[in-house]
Amino acid sequence: MEPITLTAAGIATLIFSEALKESGKALGKGISEKVAQLLSAIREKFQTAGTEGLLTRAQENPIEKNTAKFQDELETQMQEDEAFANRLQELMTQLKSNETINQIVLKGVEVKGKAKVGDINLGATRDGSVNQEAVVDAKFGDDLDLGNVNMKA
Repeated sequence: MEPITLTAAGIATLIFSEALKESGKALGKGISEKVAQLLSAIREKFQTAGTEGLLTRAQENPIEKNTAKFQDELETQMQEDEAFANRLQELMTQLKSNETINQIVLKGVEVKGKAKVGDINLGATRDGSVNQEAVVDAKFGDDLDLGNVNMKA
């Protein structure tokens, strides 16, 4: 796949993901602002090209057929306008750098008897915000034997 195709596919996935269907509830403020900038740039470009209906249809009914048509048009617009493609790639890069890495082990676990958990090692290998939690909202009955917990970011 060409870089433009990869970027267009990533943008389509981002725009039509479940997180966005919830009006950005799952996204941080910085990320939701970047997504809004991304959508604004695409909408403006599609309006100029007379193809805004493809975006609207895919947003209102994100079935595979509609999102594929949107992605095809987005690829075309990016191939025809290098400045537009660069702007979208820049926004996607900024979004990736703002992602939070969440690593959670043993969340919401309830054990009524004894529990033995081996060593836990959490590590993040790329830049970005990191949230690491080992034992959260967990209930243990009689006895908990927890190994070493090592967290590195």
